[in-house]
Amino acid sequence: MRGATALAAVFAVKLAVLFSLGQHPLLLPAGDLDGAYYYHLAGRVAAGDVWLLDAASFFGQPPPAFFLSPLYVYVLAAGLTIGQGSIETARFLQILLGTAGVGLMALTARRWFGSAAGWWTGLVAAGFGLFTFYEILILQASLDPFLSALDLYLITRAAQAAGAEGDGARRAVAWWAGAGAALGLHALNRPNMIVVAAGVAVLVVAAGVLRARRTAFRPIAHAAVLLAAAALAIAPATVRNYRATGHFVPISSHGGLNLLIGNGPEADGTFVSVLGIDPSIRGQWLDSPRVVREALGRDVAELEVSAYFRDRAFDWMRDHPGAALRLLATKAWYAVSAGFLTLNHSYPFFARDLAGPLGWLVVGPALIVPLGCVGLVVARPRRAGYGIWVAYVPLAMLSVVVFFVAARYRLPFQVACCIGAGAAVAWAAERVRARDWTGVAWFGAAVGLAAVPVLWPTGLNDGRGEEQARMGRHEIQSDRLAEGEAWIARAIERHAFPGVVHLRAGQIYELRGLQGPAIGHYRKALAIDADQLAVRFALGRALYQDRRFEEAVAELERARSGRQADAATRILVLALSRLGRTADANAAVRALDPARWDAETAREFAVSLADVGRVDLSATAWQRAAETTNDARDYERLGLTWALLGRHPDAVAAFSQAVARDPKSATIRLNYAVAFASVGRLADARREAENALKLNPGYERAREFIRSISR
Repeated sequence: MRGATALAAVFAVKLAVLFSLGQHPLLLPAGDLDGAYYYHLAGRVAAGDVWLLDAASFFGQPPPAFFLSPLYVYVLAAGLTIGQGSIETARFLQILLGTAGVGLMALTARRWFGSAAGWWTGLVAAGFGLFTFYEILILQASLDPFLSALDLYLITRAAQAAGAEGDGARRAVAWWAGAGAALGLHALNRPNMIVVAAGVAVLVVAAGVLRARRTAFRPIAHAAVLLAAAALAIAPATVRNYRATGHFVPISSHGGLNLLIGNGPEADGTFVSVLGIDPSIRGQWLDSPRVVREALGRDVAELEVSAYFRDRAFDWMRDHPGAALRLLATKAWYAVSAGFLTLNHSYPFFARDLAGPLGWLVVGPALIVPLGCVGLVVARPRRAGYGIWVAYVPLAMLSVVVFFVAARYRLPFQVACCIGAGAAVAWAAERVRARDWTGVAWFGAAVGLAAVPVLWPTGLNDGRGEEQARMGRHEIQSDRLAEGEAWIARAIERHAFPGVVHLRAGQIYELRGLQGPAIGHYRKALAIDADQLAVRFALGRALYQDRRFEEAVAELERARSGRQADAATRILVLALSRLGRTADANAAVRALDPARWDAETAREFAVSLADVGRVDLSATAWQRAAETTNDARDYERLGLTWALLGRHPDAVAAFSQAVARDPKSATIRLNYAVAFASVGRLADARREAENALKLNPGYERAREFIRSISR
């Protein structure tokens, strides 16, 4: 009863956090964040594409092997189905699982360290804010606290039953099967957990060999059962990937890329961009195969993509062993550090910048990592199997540091550290009751020593400034300008790139048509970094929209290089035309390359040129639009432009192309007729006008045209 009451209290705390942050705009699964892809795919599963084999589930692209961890897609789909599309229902189910995870941690601690340790573990885990924060997100990390607690509990039961005889031995097999299945499910949510499953299997065999029991085959059988159960849990994802691609991809396809991100010339131990691949789920999905195709000069299969990146990572480690070892040590430090390593969402922002119950959960890595690591040593029980169980901590850490480190990837071994922290507090309390002050002193010294690498500043970005900037942009977008500017000001103080904060704020103002504030932010961005041509281009564009043409010309002239050169030149042409500087505008036009424009760019430029009275320059833009789209309407606009310029043979040619693409348009037929008349081909003009009338018998302009050429 006491346990149920305690879990109810834990759930109430998590529910309060959910009510506080569940509707927060920055936590919606939108844009290019990981959660948006999970939400989209889960919605497709809930809508009936259970195996995710429909191209519509991938925005018209051929179904690939999973490029993200698949378990959460299906858990989220179940939540959306139960809640009839409600994200809140899915989040509610996630905190239920999180509460169950706290219970499993307490039970595990009790089985190894005693009842007091179980209560302390539950208290520590309930107060660990990161667990609850991730449980309310639409991310696969929301399942990690529960899955890790389940792993540790089932490994505990299996390890403690492993030495039993008779019925106990049979139960051990069942427990090892359960532990394997749990680790397999966890690998579906976090593929690097395969490292943990394999490591536990090896330790099971090693422990049996060291004990040298008469039944030496038993540890091998237990390890085989564990691995078989894990493989069986993983199998549905493997089958689905084979159906989608025809290739054997056990879980997901981005293992090789993740290895290179964490072990390559561009690696710093965190999530970085490599080989120009966008550091996002979309980059893993679309950019990575493109990069490999371009490198190899041919089409590539899913496994070849992963193998290409994996081989590059191994090549770099082989050629730079010293740097690779230093990087591994750095990643190990990041793994135990109390600093938050952001990826998508910043916990420090939501815990410290927003008033709410998440801020009440004050337990963090700074406490549980040193306390937990010491507790797992000093409070170790004299029971067989403990070594296998406690190895979960270094194995889970290893599964992270061989790739790269982010805050949410550290959750599995932080769960184990919570259990160790509970054991440590119970052990220390027992020493205090026994007045063993020497033991207490040694314990305190050990925790203090362990805390040094945990608390030592990493200097890494915790994402707090970026979240403040995002919050500011959201408030501006929502027409709460004063609140938005307050958040922007806070972001400027903390953000690693304050000029970028000003640039993005200016872009939001510009999108809302508020050119004055946009110009102000762009100028502040330039004051921070005057060499940023993208900012000069944005400032020139905003000045043009604000009809400050002289100032716009000055900025756009300086922005005409790099990626924005063509766009800056187009607006420069318009600004010069507004100022009546025809010769300068004509000279600028000659620097443009229409072959680089897409259809929308060409259309917009053509319309803008006409607006500033430069119809003579718009024909090239309409020509590009027509060639790009092969659309009758674009050829019609091109013909009308040639006609306005008095180039009637060109107009006839353009309308001919328009008619060929849309022969049933009465308007195009009549324009074609007018063009024929302009070059003296009256018979052809009459024919096309009559065709227009056939298509639209009520077309009075066509009748009037026929009467006019008859006269």
